[in-house]
Amino acid sequence: MNSSLKYLFFYFLFILFSSCSPNDEESNDLLKEEVIAIHDEVMPKMGELKSLHKEILLKIDLLKSDSSKNAADIQELQVLANNLDASFEGMFIWMRQFKSTYEGMNEEEITQYLLEQKKMVEKVNLDIKKNLAEAKSELDKS
Repeated sequence: MNSSLKYLFFYFLFILFSSCSPNDEESNDLLKEEVIAIHDEVMPKMGELKSLHKEILLKIDLLKSDSSKNAADIQELQVLANNLDASFEGMFIWMRQFKSTYEGMNEEEITQYLLEQKKMVEKVNLDIKKNLAEAKSELDKS
């Protein structure tokens, strides 16, 4: 095989493999949609978070009438109230720092950014779900 045919052969292989790989921009668009979907799943629960936080604080106030007897319960409920508040704040902290435009970033940098954001919003999502479930369980005991 002469050298010009080798180059032609490798050129066609390159074209073939290049056309088969997914478009980075398309992949990043899909990744951004995943990040937003994770956010959108729990964003409607923010009002419920605040409502349960208030209910937990009310329960704490009721137990404070006999704080010596209820000290352990009060402490446990205070941790739960703090966790609910932290989940609420965590969502807004994440939202404030999330960038939806990527000026000055190449496709690889955008991919890395979105993967980091996905990990962060997944944690926010899980924290919200966990703390909601714990609060509901606690309030159902009453």
